[in-house]
Amino acid sequence: ASPRARAEACTRRDAASFRAHAARRARSTRARASSTSAATAEAETSMRMVTIEEMSGEVFPSNLRCALRVNVPVDEPEECVREGRSLSEYMRLPVDQYVGIDLPMGAEMKRVPGDRDMFQLEIPGLKFLSLEVKPVVRVRVRLVNDGESVKTWTGQSGFPGGKTPEWRDAELKEIARKTEEVNARRAVCEDEDAAAVPEECVDVVDDDARESAPAAAADDDATKLEDFEIPTPTPLGRPEREDVDLRGPCVLIEAISCRVEGDVVEELGVNDLFVFRGTTCFRWRSAGDDSVNGPDLRRTGPGGEDETDSGHANATVVGKVKEGNACISGWADIGVGVDPPGPFALLPNAFAEKVGDAVMRTTLKALQTVFLKGLGEDYKKWASDKEYRAAREVAAREAAEAANL
Repeated sequence: ASPRARAEACTRRDAASFRAHAARRARSTRARASSTSAATAEAETSMRMVTIEEMSGEVFPSNLRCALRVNVPVDEPEECVREGRSLSEYMRLPVDQYVGIDLPMGAEMKRVPGDRDMFQLEIPGLKFLSLEVKPVVRVRVRLVNDGESVKTWTGQSGFPGGKTPEWRDAELKEIARKTEEVNARRAVCEDEDAAAVPEECVDVVDDDARESAPAAAADDDATKLEDFEIPTPTPLGRPEREDVDLRGPCVLIEAISCRVEGDVVEELGVNDLFVFRGTTCFRWRSAGDDSVNGPDLRRTGPGGEDETDSGHANATVVGKVKEGNACISGWADIGVGVDPPGPFALLPNAFAEKVGDAVMRTTLKALQTVFLKGLGEDYKKWASDKEYRAAREVAAREAAEAANL
């Protein structure tokens, strides 16, 4: 789709949404300012997963981004291909049979009870400057079949903050309207000769002053407008979209919700101040489906969207694959929106984003490289060892039963 068509579609989808967006921001601010029982708040914060759906449309002051491609060559014996145990067959297995691959840095992938396609990734000891946290991300893992098309998120193209120019123009008009309305009310409140004082006006002299100097306060009839919130323009943010056309076949991993754990997470209220977005796509070249002789692999797949003008065109690439050799390629597209808490709010935004990008890139490179190498090794064992294939099926079935599936 052309940029104009995407803009029109986005505008239709976002019609009047800036009001809901401003309301969410106001509710979030009030929620953070309100106080509840310390013990209850700590328990709720430490366990609550921040879902993508509830944060939809939010744009944060700081936005971290990482795009990465990892290529891993795979040994695909001809005998295994002839007998139906090609890399292509392996990658099309039910995803729960290979998501248990070992991960580096103490990271762990667990099944989420009650959902066959949902898994929880935990990464301990991730450090951002002086803050060490443990991200806990729930992801949906699924096979996108040949010819199937899905719409996915990306942080490498689109409008700033995902908001079209038309959306931002409408927001500015609404802010101007609200400002004019508040100024008009303020003028009425501050008019000492007004015949009637609106309910939203409050006395200029507060109760403490009235008690300390009742005589003087009695002569002061001045009022002012009680605080009304005038929404501020949504931060620009970095480009993002939610409508990238991605085609199968591939294994797609999409972030659904996230929380962070750590010593000062609850104290800083971190889980109320961020959103995590991300997709990871695994594709393959295999003699089993003749893709080994096909065109170069692309993140969006055969017939998918052209991303030559996006950040993916210049993304870091790890590993090379020789022409005609089997391989697995993985593309990661990660974004984190943050309202920096506590002392981190004092950091220059450009510096914070640069550091955050580097931390994510280093972590993601280690995770994805080790995972894909492990996947390649697991394929070799699966393809050559009948007992291992049988054990894998049994283990997957037992894990599903334990998760009440």
